[in-house]
Amino acid sequence: MQTLKARGWHRIGVVAPTRGCGASFTAVNLALSIARVPESRTVLLDMNMRDPGLAKALGLPAQGDMRALLRGDASYLDHLVRCSGTLAVGLGAGVARDASEILQAPVSAEVLDLIQTDLNPDLMICDLPAILAYDDLAAFMPRLDGVLLVADGTQTTADQVRRCQQVIGETTPLLGVILNRGRG
Repeated sequence: MQTLKARGWHRIGVVAPTRGCGASFTAVNLALSIARVPESRTVLLDMNMRDPGLAKALGLPAQGDMRALLRGDASYLDHLVRCSGTLAVGLGAGVARDASEILQAPVSAEVLDLIQTDLNPDLMICDLPAILAYDDLAAFMPRLDGVLLVADGTQTTADQVRRCQQVIGETTPLLGVILNRGRG
């Protein structure tokens, strides 16, 4: 958080090379941890429109689909669920086959900017689908200040991490790699 604040960054994407590495688990726990900081504000968004899972992980009903929110068809006031005085979540319902097109569209940037301006969160965490399975992260990277990569010690290979670094490139900072389920 200190690094993000020092650089004026507010939006991070949490991704994994492949499905099942724990990116959603990490995004939820990161949001819950930061929301415990007094007077902080955190927004957690389920941008994994391929397989939305934050509603289930949090045990909350989704207010609508993320597609409608990002297309400007639904107000964030109706979509976001306030979990506490320091945490709001935007949950996804339903699968969108055109997820990368939605994430790349200018209106999605306008929606995120509106949420950022109106709610002024210290951190907006976006849970995204697997990098090596879809091009959603590549489409969405211009909307992010940094990316956190979650690797699974039981299934992620060094080559997969290298390929993810290539996709992320040098325009959006790789904030770090979290090794989930590491052994030894």
